[in-house]
Amino acid sequence: MKPNDLTPFQALRRSLGMVAQAAPIELRNLALLNLVVGTGPSITLFLSKLVIDEVSRLSQTGAIADPIALLQAEPTLLWIVLATVVLNLVVDSIDSISTTLFAALRDRVQGYTQGKVLDKVAHFDDIALFEMPELLNLLELTEKGLQRIQRLSFIVAATLMGVFIFIPSVSVSVSIAWWVPLVLLVASIPSIYVEMRYHKKSWRVEETQAGVTREMNIYAKVLTGDVYAKEVRLFSLQSVLLDRWQGLFNTMFSTMERVRREGALAVMLWALVGGFGTAFPYVYVVWGVLQGTFTLGDLALYTGIILQVRRSLYILIANTGDIYDVALATSPIFQLLDLEPQLCTGLEAIAPTASVSPANRGIQLQDLSFSYPGGDRAILQEINLTIRPGEMLALVGENGAGKTTLAKLLCRLYDPTEGSIYWNEQDLRSLKLEELRSRIAVVMQDYTRFPATLRENVGWGYLPDLQNDRALHTVLKDAGIYSIVADLNQGLETPLGKQLENGIDLSGGQWQRLAIARALIRLSEVELLVFDEPTAALDPKNEHEIYDIFREIAKGRMTVVVSHRLALAKIADRILVLEHGRIVEQGNHEELMAQGDRYHTMFTRQASSYL
Repeated sequence: MKPNDLTPFQALRRSLGMVAQAAPIELRNLALLNLVVGTGPSITLFLSKLVIDEVSRLSQTGAIADPIALLQAEPTLLWIVLATVVLNLVVDSIDSISTTLFAALRDRVQGYTQGKVLDKVAHFDDIALFEMPELLNLLELTEKGLQRIQRLSFIVAATLMGVFIFIPSVSVSVSIAWWVPLVLLVASIPSIYVEMRYHKKSWRVEETQAGVTREMNIYAKVLTGDVYAKEVRLFSLQSVLLDRWQGLFNTMFSTMERVRREGALAVMLWALVGGFGTAFPYVYVVWGVLQGTFTLGDLALYTGIILQVRRSLYILIANTGDIYDVALATSPIFQLLDLEPQLCTGLEAIAPTASVSPANRGIQLQDLSFSYPGGDRAILQEINLTIRPGEMLALVGENGAGKTTLAKLLCRLYDPTEGSIYWNEQDLRSLKLEELRSRIAVVMQDYTRFPATLRENVGWGYLPDLQNDRALHTVLKDAGIYSIVADLNQGLETPLGKQLENGIDLSGGQWQRLAIARALIRLSEVELLVFDEPTAALDPKNEHEIYDIFREIAKGRMTVVVSHRLALAKIADRILVLEHGRIVEQGNHEELMAQGDRYHTMFTRQASSYL
């Protein structure tokens, strides 16, 4: 699973397309606004030239005793003055609303782009996206890209402004001499090149420092997150964590600052060259006035026009660099949007469109091996196993034996590296993923504490019953946590999680019982139950209560239980002992105890701790 490479041009083309899709109305309005605001100054300068020339001509006859009568006698001059005043008023009034349009454009682009990214991440079928450093770095760079693509909306607007200033001002500057716009443009080319080169080097630094940035964010989360707050203070870890964050920041900042200094120096030197290119046409016009080639109106017009050309080139040059910077930074967005989960690339000959039939023949694992993406070590090796209908299977073994990984494969969070998994003799990769997962209920050891109401924390396990109070109360009773509902003022509508307003927190055991209730509520659809350390946060008394629940809900269903607590394994129909990714023993509790091998050793050692 490797992101596709994109050229800056490809990323820019797609970024502009996304901006156009996100805010077509705002872009149209900004284009019209910038057309008026951009061309207005050049037209005003031309009208000012006419006024100056006309006033100069009339003033040569002597002092004007009655200017009003003169304006009435010279309607052309009057209309030019009125047109100049009205145009200035229009430009100023339109320009004042640009902030509102910019804000609307920015918000539209942000919402549209972030929505696309969130949709992609939320519907990414396997979980490699959250477990591979390379893809985690891609997510980090995507966050930066989302910030930059917001800037693109401003850059597009500013570029339009530069174009609308450039075209009329160049058209007028040609009347000075045909070579004037060429001199201004050629003098600006080195600055454009240097800007682009600087932005490329800056982005390369950000790209290579993505891992550092992600690590900084991890330490920042540890310092500010409620999950870590107690232990950070009890163990006085503030200074250690702050020093690590500061060290990472200094590393990233010093690298970026070095690139910034080099870029600033180069841009400054080439800006001087551009300044000389602007000065030459200006001196040429002044010299023409002194020689009588140009009028005073021409001097005012051409001076202003040269400054307008320079301003437009400055805008275009600056935006060229910014556009290149955005193109580099938004590449990760489209790399993420183009990324395909490994689940889609299983058997090329199998299209994942088959419906899931009832698993009346069980689940078969044939020659299954698995390595995590990017890893070179096999977590599971040559697993051959059949889970029979209605059978409870316990997976036991030391940490790292591959128990949880096997549970993930059964839930199709990953596909096997080698071999296959069959559901009622249908390859898992041929089945509709959403339909398959609707037949599975899971409680993982790293269960989720949703910042939502009690109703949602349970009902999200089976959305059709979200508003079914009776079903919710039933599973809360089955999970042994119904008593907390009676103690809550808002009942099922109580917000859970201190980050929510008026939210309350639960104990670890209560949260785990909620996770169990969330799995129980979908039992009407479920054929496979997967419990990964389902009693890890429970005390021995409550643990035995959950065992009784498991016995009931497992009847008639395939059940896979991953547990370090071997008392839970005793109630299983069959126990698999995993070691280094292989099945080394299997049988029921009595059979494995009679063998006196690994399971016997583990159970005896664990049982002795309770004596």
